[in-house]
Amino acid sequence: MQAQQQTQTQKTAEAVTSKEGQPTLLAHPVTRLFSHDDRAEFYTGNERLTLQMRQIQRVRELQESNDNLQRQISRNEKEVVHSEDPLSILAEIEHCNIIIARNTGEIINIYAQNEKRLKRIMELEAENINLSQEMSDTQGKFITCHDMTKRTKIAAEFFVSKAQFEKNLAEIRELNLQ
Repeated sequence: MQAQQQTQTQKTAEAVTSKEGQPTLLAHPVTRLFSHDDRAEFYTGNERLTLQMRQIQRVRELQESNDNLQRQISRNEKEVVHSEDPLSILAEIEHCNIIIARNTGEIINIYAQNEKRLKRIMELEAENINLSQEMSDTQGKFITCHDMTKRTKIAAEFFVSKAQFEKNLAEIRELNLQ
C-alpha cells in the first residue's frame, strides 16, 4: 500500500515537472483567445480607456484576485511534490483554476457590455447627426413655405425630429452614467 502511494507521488511529481506540450496530470489543452499584442495592450490598460470608473475598479479587483490565485497555484504546485496528500493539493489547484476562469469570464463580460454600450452611443450620435440635418432642412422649408397647411405639417415634422433628438441625448447621457 505504501509503495503504491510512493509510486503515485512520484508520478505526480514527474507530471508536475514535465515539459510543456507533453501530456501530464496537471496539463489542460489551452486555446489562445488573444494574440500577444492584444494581451500586452490589455495588461497595460489600453483596453480600459473606454471603461467607466466602477467598471475599471471591478476589472482591477478581478485581475488582482486572479494574480493572487496564480501565486497560490504556483505555491501549491511546488508543495505537491513533497505532500503526503497530493490529491487535495491538486483539487485546490483545480479550484483556483475554476475561480480564475470565472473571474476572467466576468472581465470579458464587462468588456462585452461596454462594447454594446459604446456601440449604442455611436448609433444614437449618428442618428442625432441625421436628425440635426433633417431639422435644419425642415426649418428652411418652413421659412420658405407660405401655405399654412403645409407649414403646419412641416412644423409637426420638425418637433417630432426635435423630440427624437432630445430623447437620444437623454439616452446617451444615461449610457454615459452606467
